[in-house]
Amino acid sequence: MPALLKLLGNARAFLKALPAGPQRVHFALGNESCDLDSCIGALAMGVLISRRHPDRVVVPVMNVTRENFALRTENCFVLTQAEVPLDGLIFRDELDMDFILSKYPVSVSLVDHHILAKEDQKLAPYVEDIFDHRPVDTSYSWDARKVTICIESVGSCCTLIANCLLQARNCSDLGRPLAYLLYQVIVYDTIALKPQNHKATALDIEVAAKLETLYGFNEDHQELFDGLWRAHMDVSHLTPSQLLLKDLKLVEGVYIPGLPMLVEEFLGLEGSQEALADFAKLKQISALLLVGMSTSGGSVQRDLAVYSSPPKEPLAEALLKTLLSKQADFFLEEKPSKFGANIHLLHLHNVQVSRKQLVPLVKEAWNDYTKRQ
Repeated sequence: MPALLKLLGNARAFLKALPAGPQRVHFALGNESCDLDSCIGALAMGVLISRRHPDRVVVPVMNVTRENFALRTENCFVLTQAEVPLDGLIFRDELDMDFILSKYPVSVSLVDHHILAKEDQKLAPYVEDIFDHRPVDTSYSWDARKVTICIESVGSCCTLIANCLLQARNCSDLGRPLAYLLYQVIVYDTIALKPQNHKATALDIEVAAKLETLYGFNEDHQELFDGLWRAHMDVSHLTPSQLLLKDLKLVEGVYIPGLPMLVEEFLGLEGSQEALADFAKLKQISALLLVGMSTSGGSVQRDLAVYSSPPKEPLAEALLKTLLSKQADFFLEEKPSKFGANIHLLHLHNVQVSRKQLVPLVKEAWNDYTKRQ
């Protein structure tokens, strides 16, 4: 995919030299979990911006450290298959953002998120575009006169970016390799585009169909999803501590690890309790929310666990109380925990509920907790 590889090469050369001059630097910034949607979305957004503004130095940013990116097994698999060199990617820990902001005019596109992390709040004045598919966080508002906002409830953020690219005048130059990256993510995020999985929206299906028609993609959706899910699940080389970091999100003061297995299965792994205790100590936290998912046999299962260190910490109690207040909506079932008093396990019978639907509840619990402190 010449356009993407050229873009990455130019970005790395610029960041290495940091030449004097008036060049505008544009960051396409994915979210902090750097899941497949965020990773490919940031790269595709970089291509979109470079076409709109060929005079800019466009830098797609993987919003994790280079070391932790290796834990995103599906990302590494998809990019390697597409012959995108992993050592050519640009990671958040490799950027001296303060220096760049002081030396160059800067603009930013947010991909797969619309709220900046605390350490990135300094980028807020430079945000030009937002592409996201999670529920709108009303705690922060953007000036629609200055920021182009595309936030829609679809299965994949890559659906929104692909749709924008397809509507561009030069969409014929998208190229099959980049189109296939976007297509794979849409199929993956919507769990094979099957209506019974309640992830695919009309727009996801429409954009996937357009890509199939334009580029001749004819793989069976389930087979494509299964291959990507196997890559995601290829965690045999990861320790329980690494599994907690593989797909990690921070909401307010609550860490939410997304696991490539049911939480109950994770808790049965040797060393999982020690990993949770070490994580809590490292992050200096008293509670976290674990979110698990399995697609064994083609059916989706989800579960949750509230971890408290030590047991019955106020934040853990606030999380549990808020979750159980939605017991009827989410079809939550409390399960007896054989893993100790500091683990509260919940089976999530409403498989439509993913981590992004839990974010408002986590915020509610956090607010309740902080008011009581």
